[in-house]
Amino acid sequence: MPKFQPIRTTGTKGGENLRVVWLALVGLTLLSVLIGESGQPSVTGTVFVCLVVVLKGRWVIREFMNLRNAAPLPRWIVTGYFLVMTFLVGGAVSYLQLTAIP
Repeated sequence: MPKFQPIRTTGTKGGENLRVVWLALVGLTLLSVLIGESGQPSVTGTVFVCLVVVLKGRWVIREFMNLRNAAPLPRWIVTGYFLVMTFLVGGAVSYLQLTAIP
């Protein structure tokens, strides 16, 4: 069984990568909040926020959950579950926005 190395966040290139990803996640979160709270809900805004959620989720799965180097099956299960749930929620919200009475 392979031994896992702890993630170092200082003095390594990997630590710098985690900082950059974390700052990007914060920036994308703020952008999503601005779009989501900007006024009247729209399908375009919902699709954009869902795409941002997919990007952020992918980064979290690969960088912070450290599944980049995991066996394919656990990585596919986590990624697949995340993608299915994101698209189900996004699709439901978009459908409700399209069918809402103005």
